[in-house]
Amino acid sequence: MTLLFPKKRKAGLKELSGAKTYLKHLHCDLKLPKKAVVCPLSSLTKYALSQGKFKHYNCEADIYVEEQKGFCYVTGFGVGAPAMAMALEVLIALGVKEFVLIGLAGSLQPEVLAADVVLCDGALADEGISAHYVPQEFLHPSAALSKKLAGVMQKNNMYHHTGPTWTTDAIFRETAQEVAHYQKKNILTVEMEASAFFAICAQKKVKAAAAFVISDELFRLKWEPHFGEKPIFQNLYALYHAAVKTLTGK
Repeated sequence: MTLLFPKKRKAGLKELSGAKTYLKHLHCDLKLPKKAVVCPLSSLTKYALSQGKFKHYNCEADIYVEEQKGFCYVTGFGVGAPAMAMALEVLIALGVKEFVLIGLAGSLQPEVLAADVVLCDGALADEGISAHYVPQEFLHPSAALSKKLAGVMQKNNMYHHTGPTWTTDAIFRETAQEVAHYQKKNILTVEMEASAFFAICAQKKVKAAAAFVISDELFRLKWEPHFGEKPIFQNLYALYHAAVKTLTGK
């Protein structure tokens, strides 16, 4: 017997309450710039804040507003699709219209190595959030914004791969059989937020692009971590600048 309400029906239904109602309940009248760089990693925050003059706010995330350049840097909301969903809904309700998601991902393909940069051109939704927003299991970024990010990276001489990601909720349940399956499907990476990010942005009709730096390798059907290595941070810093340039032109 099926107990769950069918998700394919849900995507077109209106919610009982939304982020705007929630913000009204909190008495939050913050107005944000229309552009945001979003990063789940707290380890990038110190560097990002050293690159401008930011005002700090907190509303389901740490929101750092750079008024001169007209964007905000958002972090500190947690890891995974559910955390991304709540933060993203709030940001959209506060006025953000364009997002670039940056962060780390694991590699599923032998040509994609630790510290490489990957521009995400699609995401397979193996998480629990996306189906609440859209019926598709494969989600795409905004074509124009993604193309713009690719152009900025190319102009900055940032070598990068382009391809899709596998988004999963269960970081400790990635299996060799799944990796082998997605390798055959030419999925480049695995991470925990992108498909939910694309789904919500599509449903809310805001723009989204995403790119990752490779922090660990799974393509040998075993986990090989490279977290903390200097080239990873160097490329993450470069990706941050590319994201800001994409959104602001500065």
